[in-house]
Amino acid sequence: MKKRLLSLFLILSMLLTVMPVSNVFAQEVATDQPAYSAWATSDLIVGDTYGIYPQSWYDKGMQKPITHGQLRGLLAGLRLKLLNTDCVVDYNEQSYKLKNDMTVEEVLEFLYLLISDYEFSGDIGITDNGTALEYMAAYGIFTGNEDGLSLNDRCTVEQACVIATRLITHIYDALDAASKGFLWKIESGENIVYLLGSVHLADYDIYPFSNKILKAFEESDVLGVELDMLTSANVVNTLLLQYGVYMDGTTLKDHVSEEAYTKTVETASIFGYSEELISMFKPWAIYLMFSALTNSSTGSVEEMATAATLGIDMKFTVDAYMTGKPIIELEGYEFQIRVLDSFSDELAEYLMVSTMDAIADIMEGKKSGDNQFLDITLDYWRDGDIEGFMKDIAPLLVAEETPDMSEEDKAVLPLLEEYTYKLITERDKGMAEKIDGFLKAEGSSTYFVVVGTGHYISEYSVINILEEMGYEINLIR
Repeated sequence: MKKRLLSLFLILSMLLTVMPVSNVFAQEVATDQPAYSAWATSDLIVGDTYGIYPQSWYDKGMQKPITHGQLRGLLAGLRLKLLNTDCVVDYNEQSYKLKNDMTVEEVLEFLYLLISDYEFSGDIGITDNGTALEYMAAYGIFTGNEDGLSLNDRCTVEQACVIATRLITHIYDALDAASKGFLWKIESGENIVYLLGSVHLADYDIYPFSNKILKAFEESDVLGVELDMLTSANVVNTLLLQYGVYMDGTTLKDHVSEEAYTKTVETASIFGYSEELISMFKPWAIYLMFSALTNSSTGSVEEMATAATLGIDMKFTVDAYMTGKPIIELEGYEFQIRVLDSFSDELAEYLMVSTMDAIADIMEGKKSGDNQFLDITLDYWRDGDIEGFMKDIAPLLVAEETPDMSEEDKAVLPLLEEYTYKLITERDKGMAEKIDGFLKAEGSSTYFVVVGTGHYISEYSVINILEEMGYEINLIR
């Protein structure tokens, strides 16, 4: 029981609030984005979530001719993505004689040969007498009109990545292998609201998404999110300094136990934070800065940053920016920071210490992080298995006493109750009121609202509140 309570605070962050996926570390992992062609942008944004090519290719030049080594790597990425469909019945891998300076047509041929090696449980459209060009053209994988593209041109890295991305999208769609997610629909008058439960930390395997999710987003006039994660880092850091730093002349050492202080300073130093710097911050702010690392397998900043970038709400926020879709914040950064700043001193210190303990264990190899819960959650999300989520994950969102509780557990229980009340109960009410406002607005609009899954699936969720308001909510499978 003690282990459950110690880890629960850290697990909830990926389901309830975006803030622990902080960009405090952004300066350490950000890189300048190299140039690529405008026509390729939308496809590359999609391809970046598939994990079929390394991000380092951007640094090497996306408009350069693809080398045989890069194409071999791309083919390997495609193979892994095909196997992840769980629809491969049999396959016969061949070795390909790749070379530098290949033409677009040659790359199309290699990609077609690759998918022809696989036997799937469903039909992906390959015919006995068909050709690579016919297949790619029939399914919009190769259109032949981007940037004056010619079959005889030397194929660039970005051209190969775009074609591979479109190919994977088509195959996953044909096999019904794309992630189904947790999606609901509400209609009121001429207004429509789609509700999509998010997981704020994700991985490449969760992509691509089903056409039902993508179509709902495309049909929507507005994207609703907890907060706009592409808000300027300067704004976020200003708010963190405003609320999360001691301004009365005291430091962290004056507010927590000596043991908690020493542990925090020692752990933060691993990531380059000096004692002078870390002691400026309040305990909840330190929890905010580091908690996402506890959901990584190694305590790696890079791993955390990648998982945050692949988060479901981040994907749709980027898409909204790319398509010019308006974004409405249901809460915003300042609201979430104020919620964290309202934590009692006892809860804030407990969160900080639990986080530091978890990170120290990961760094020492004593455990591999709480990413097992993240993996389970993503599996349920990918399958659209709400029943499985309700059985195994949703009960973790409920603070309740059980017969096997120790005295130490009972002492922690009030902190868990405070945490869930402030992060779930109160926020769910506010989110439901915002969605109610969308549904009652004048005119005819469609909203796509993405918030943490824990707000839609819990003991008493946003969906429960909206149903009590009289709305009929339909699950889209």
